[in-house]
Parts: sequence; C-alpha cells; structure tokens
Amino acid sequence: MKKKKYAQWNITIASTGGLAGVIIGTLIFSGVDWSAILGALSGFLLIFIGNLIYVKSKKDKTPEVDERTINNMRKYYAIIANVFLGVLFLALAAITYMGHDQVSISYLWIFVIAYMLISGVGALIVSRR
Repeated sequence: MKKKKYAQWNITIASTGGLAGVIIGTLIFSGVDWSAILGALSGFLLIFIGNLIYVKSKKDKTPEVDERTINNMRKYYAIIANVFLGVLFLALAAITYMGHDQVSISYLWIFVIAYMLISGVGALIVSRR
C-alpha cells in the first residue's frame, strides 16, 4: 500500500475545509459572527496542534492499521448499521401499532446521537483488538 505524501495531514486538511465552511457560512447567512469564527478557529488550532504533535512523534514507517483491522471495521459497521436500522424499524412499527401518527423529532435525534455514540465507541474497541 503506497503512502501518499500528505496522508498524515488528512485531519488538518479536513479541518481547514470546516473552518472555511464556517467562515463562508457566517458571512453569507448572518454577516460577520465573530463568535462562530473564533470558535471554528480555536477548534482548527486544537486539531492542527494535535496532528502536528502526532506527525512529529511518529518516526517509523509502519502503517497505522493493517488489512485485518480494516476488514474487522467494515464487518462491525455493516452489522451495527443493520442492527440500528432494524431496531428503528421495529420501534416505528410498535409506535404505529399503538396508534400514534406522529413521532417527535427529538426522539429521532436521540436515536441518531445514540447510534453515533455506540458505533464510535464500538469502532474504537474493534480497532484496538
């Protein structure tokens, strides 16, 4: 697997895009909102400093993950996504059966945030095994 020249800086490059998006978005939609711009800039600086420390401390050329870890992560995300969609389908079917015609958006957001939290913690555990 050929390592790209800037592959170790992907997080910083992505956060630069996020910073540019926040600046452009605040300029377009709400004028100059300095609190949003300074918050995005401080987040970018934290990510940049963390990535800089990581790049400077890693001296060897070993890859971060191997093929076995990548395959385990793919299997995990395939299983967890199907489980959560199945649970969502069953929950919506049960709510519909109980006679409710509407579901509050906050309940759906709780489900989405729970999915992100559980899948992220599980991916961390799977990647370390």
